[in-house]
Order: sequence, then C-alpha cells, then structure tokens
Amino acid sequence: MKPAILALAITGLIALASPARADERPERPRIALVLSGGGALGLAHVGAIQELERLGIRPDMVVGTSMGAVVGGLYASGVDPTTLGRIVQEVDWTGVFNPSPDRDDLTFRQKAQQADFPVRLSLGLRDGALLLPAGLISDQVLMQELRRFTPIQGVVEDFDTLPIPYRAVATDIATGEAVVLSSGEVPMAMRASMAVPGVFVPVQHEGRLLVDGGMAANIPISIARDMGADIIIVVATQSALLAQADINSALDVLGQSVSLLVLTNERAQLATLRSTDVLVTIDAGPITAAEFTRGAELIEAGRRSVDARTTALAALAQDRPVAAPVPPAPSQPPVLDYVRVENGSRLADSVIERKLSGLIGRPVDPQAINAALDDIYALGPFERVDHALERIDGRTGLFVHGEDSVPEAGRIRLGLTISNDFSTGTDDTVFVDYRTGELDGFGSELQLQGALGSRNGVSAEYFRLLDPDQTWFANARVEVENRPVERYSPSGFNFGSYDLTYGLAAIEAGAQFGGVSEFRVGFERGQGRAELDRGRAIPTDIDIDIGRLTASAGIDTLDSPYFPRRGLRLGTRYVQGLESLGDNAEYQTLTGNALTAISGGRHTLIAGLAGGSSLDGSAPLDSLYRVGGLFSLSGYRRDELVGQTFAAGGLIYRYALTDTSRQLFGGTRLFLGASLEAGQVWDQRDDFDLQDLRIGGSIYVGADTILGPAFLAYGQSEDDRRAVYLFIGRPF
Repeated sequence: MKPAILALAITGLIALASPARADERPERPRIALVLSGGGALGLAHVGAIQELERLGIRPDMVVGTSMGAVVGGLYASGVDPTTLGRIVQEVDWTGVFNPSPDRDDLTFRQKAQQADFPVRLSLGLRDGALLLPAGLISDQVLMQELRRFTPIQGVVEDFDTLPIPYRAVATDIATGEAVVLSSGEVPMAMRASMAVPGVFVPVQHEGRLLVDGGMAANIPISIARDMGADIIIVVATQSALLAQADINSALDVLGQSVSLLVLTNERAQLATLRSTDVLVTIDAGPITAAEFTRGAELIEAGRRSVDARTTALAALAQDRPVAAPVPPAPSQPPVLDYVRVENGSRLADSVIERKLSGLIGRPVDPQAINAALDDIYALGPFERVDHALERIDGRTGLFVHGEDSVPEAGRIRLGLTISNDFSTGTDDTVFVDYRTGELDGFGSELQLQGALGSRNGVSAEYFRLLDPDQTWFANARVEVENRPVERYSPSGFNFGSYDLTYGLAAIEAGAQFGGVSEFRVGFERGQGRAELDRGRAIPTDIDIDIGRLTASAGIDTLDSPYFPRRGLRLGTRYVQGLESLGDNAEYQTLTGNALTAISGGRHTLIAGLAGGSSLDGSAPLDSLYRVGGLFSLSGYRRDELVGQTFAAGGLIYRYALTDTSRQLFGGTRLFLGASLEAGQVWDQRDDFDLQDLRIGGSIYVGADTILGPAFLAYGQSEDDRRAVYLFIGRPF
C-alpha cells in the first residue's frame, strides 16, 4: 500500500473511533412558521403560537402575510406569546377602521362644521374633476398601534437580525408580483403586507406600490423555503366561499372574485408541502374575517386547531432553540432635544411645529407623541402623519412626516335631509358642501354650500386664520336663502304660510381655543321679504331689513354631535338690531343653550336646556324663536310655536341596540330610546311664566348612518297633540 493511501486510511479510522464534538454534530432541521392572511381570523395565529410554545416548538424563522405578517412581526420582534395575546385584544380596532379623526382632536370650527353637515363620506375635487380616495380608511391609527406594540423601533438593516428572522409579504399592485420585505421598519413592513385594496391606502416602497400580500401569496411557503427552511409549520385560516344562492349583488360577485384569486394562490403553495411539513387549519366556527373585536375567541380557536395536530408536531419539539431576548429598554427614556418636520401640505411648518413644541425638553413619551400627531392629522389635509426617533450628534430628535393625500384638492360632500311628520307634508332638501384645501400656511379655507328642495339657498364663507396656533380668525360670509315660515293657531291649525327670501352679508372676528371653545363678534347686513303664500295670516307682506351687531361664545366637548356618550356643549348669542345700521327696528335678543351627556355601558342620558328672549324692542320675523318638532315638544309640528321669548328643556334616553365597540368599517349603529320634554313660547318677554310650560315626549328608533342621524319616532304633547316622524338630519 502506498504511504499516502495508508496515512489517509489511518486518519479515517481515528476519526471514526473518536467521539464527535457537540459543534460537529449534523445540524438539526430548520423550522419555519408560516402564517397566512385572513383578516380578523388571523388573530387565531396568536393562539397557535401560544400552543406551539407550550409544546416546546419555537421556530427558526417566521414568514407572514397580511394579519399573519402583523402577528408574526410582533412575535419575531421579541414579543412573548402571553403578551402577544394581550396586545391583539388591546389594539383599538374600532379606531383602526374609523376613517375620521377623533372629535376631541378637531378644532372648534371643525366641530361646528361636523354638526352642521353630518355626512361622513367626502370626495376630492381638483381642477373640476372628482378624485376617488386610494383607500376608504386612513392608516393613521393603524400605524400608531403597530408602532406602539412593536418592541424594535427604527430601521432594521436585515430582518435576519431580529430575535427570530422574519419576512413580510406584500403585493406589487402594478405587476401582481409578491414582494418580500426583509429590511426597514418592522411596523411599516406589517402595514404594507395588510394594505387591503380599496380599504387601506397602498404603501410606497422603493418605487413600488404595495397592497395586501394575500393577492400574490396568502400562504407564503416558497418564501420560507428560500430562507432555508427544512420543515414548515403552516397555520392557515380557511378562505370561505359564498354559496351560489348567496351571490346576489355586484358586491357579492366582487368579493367572491377576490376570494377565488386568493384561494388559487393558496392551493398552489399548499401543493408544495412535503410529508415532513405540518399544516394547521384554523377552525374559527361562525366568526368572520371582519370581527376583529372577538380576539379572545379567535385565540382560543388557534389553540384548539394546533392541539388537534399534536401528534404530527410532537417530533418537532425536541432540542428547539430559545428566541434571543429583546434588549431591555433604558430605565430612563431619553429627553427629546429637537423636532424635525417633513411637510407635504401647504400648511406652514410653524403650524405643525406648534403642535409638537410641548414635547421638546421632556422624556420621550409615546402616548404624548401620538396625541400630538393626532392633533396634526386632524388639521385636515393629511393622509398620514408618521414619526420616527433619530439620534444625530448625540442628540435625540423626533422626525415627523406629514403626507398630503391629494395636495391642493378640496373636499365635496353631498347630503340629504328628510323630515316628515305624516301630517303637514315632507321637508326634503338636498345639500352640497365644498371646502377648499388649505389656502395659505395657516390653513384658511373657503366653504361653499348649496341647498335645493323645501329650503333653497347658497352661501359662501371665507375663514381666514391669522396665526400659527390657529387661534385668531376673521370671517366673511354671504348667503341667500328661501324657505317657508309656517304659522299655527294655539290649537295646531295651520292658518298661514309665508314664503321668506332674504340675502345676508356678515363680517366676523374672534378666537377659537383648540377644540374646546370659541368667541366671535360680528356685523350683519341684509334685506328680505316675506310674502303670504297660503292662508289668511296678517300682514300679507313683510319687508325685512337687517342691520345688527352680534356676539357669540361656545364650548363643545361632546364626543359626537348626534349620538354623544359624554361631554358638554354650551352656547350663547347676543344680537343688537340698530336702525342706524339699516335694521327695521331697535331690538336686542339674548339666547343660551346647554347640552350634556353621560353614559354607562349601552345606556346614555342626554340633558338639555335652552332659552332666549327679546330684551328690548321686538325681533323681526327672521329672528323669532321657534319651538316644535322632534325632541322639541315632539307632539307639535316643526317650528309650530313662534314668539319673542322661549324656554325649553328635556331628557333624552338612549339604549344602544348594537355593540358600539364592534362597529368597524363605519358600520351603522342602532339605538332605541325615549324623551321627556318641556317648553313654551311667549309673545312678549313680560308674558314669561314657567307655569305655562307644555309637556311632551317621544319614543324612537335611531341610527347613526353615513348620511347623518336617522330617526323613526312617535311624539305626543299636551292638548292631545301627536306626530309621527321620519327624520334624517340634525336632531338637536
């Protein structure tokens, strides 16, 4: 035997006879956890992860799509399974799927506009063309929630460096290709993967427009293979298809088409599973993909589904790695040294910086940062206001990026008011409301309104903000209105109807203090004429000249202008008519109102008081006080009681028939309730006597719809007065 061959043989024998060191043993199989999309059903992934860890299985990598990317991203970032279960139940899902800013974040003017024009849905308008939104829902709240619960913040150069290597899958909407996100900010990767087309706005990423990954790879098994996985555990939600009998509309057809598209790519991926892989199919029972608030039930469904596959999973539980812990957070958060703004709107940077100035010099507080971002988002022009912490030259800064959805575009809303007491006819009016985008750096705007129907009119208002705090303002307004003025006898007989037409111009100035309060003073000048249109009322013609000074103030902390659960609204208005300014007569009026709401569970009680009087002289026809209608002596016709002085009050009880915490995607809320009311109108201030108050009440069914509040009600008041109402519009 040659010496070289002999030496090689001896070496081999020695190697075979020597015990192998631990680090020289064959590598164990690498396990990937693949989590599918599925909307709310994806919350079951949390229970699946909890049960896998109970069995001793912790994966070497996690790949997720849509909600699977969210749950998987949190888990891969170091969130333990128990905390993961708490997080998905703490997420403000109602806020995530609500397209409107919280009312507490609106300015006082925005609150007043919301109360005057209740329609929630609006369209963009630029250069005469309507602009449809890229998504029905802004991701403002979603991004805040993802950032709040993700323990690793900032840009990650490689998701392989996370406690568990991670990939999120999105779809390039331009090509239909699957896009694998392997670096960047973990919350943004999750957000891109769950950008449901038509619901959330697509995400711009490296020149590509990304939507929900389920469109391309809802069960991304191949991506886990590319990462080097030897064994794959798939946790998949069940994609339910509609039966033929249930496909009855264009929306049903569209939804079924999307489901078939997702199901096709799921089947293609599942066909690649090997005998060593394990498929866990989630059985969530009757729970649907939209029921995000049923997290506890879905987590339990995930546990049960994994438990049913215990035999197949038992062999994988041996010698599993422990995920690297997340580095502990500093005992003291850093102090914020500066704020840097990237502003994509016409608003001045100073307006945005004022909202953030209170954060500088204080320890970083995520809750305070989110509150400031909400204030900026509520200014109006932004699709999203996002942030990131940065460290430059040893200083901690807050980088804020405001992304304008449609730069320099206005918003247009269409609305409808229907009021029918099934006795005196129907009041039907179609409204249109247009508001420009910000006209200057402080956020000034032009608002145009029109009405056609039982009431006709047009108006234009220029609201000019004068400082970066958006406190001081000047306002110019012109309007022309035509409406009927009904006159009734004490017994309820309609003895006349005037056709009132007038034009008015007003100049005002004042200040609004955040979203809480406002005061303003102004001057109004106008002319009009009321002509008897029907009946025998006297006089038959009334000329109206308006020349008056006005002053008003208000407070508004209600959480909703129509169906409030908490808060307070106060208002007062003083009017001084002066002949020297062109008015018909010298007179003064003072009006005040108060409304508050308190709630417990599904029960809400609203209490209101209002009153007003001519302090001196007699107010003209257009300024007389009116009582009557739903929630205002409900047995009487609308505006039936007319006079120079009035007093009114009432209690409105409301019970929520639907669980308000589960109203996602702008769902309609239903209510059942009753009211107790008192009120009276007197011809002169000296006639005022509380013993003359009339008593009334109502029972009603109400709904909070995208067109505004809707009521079907029955009202009854003294003197055997009754009325039935179908009402859509402003209730009080």
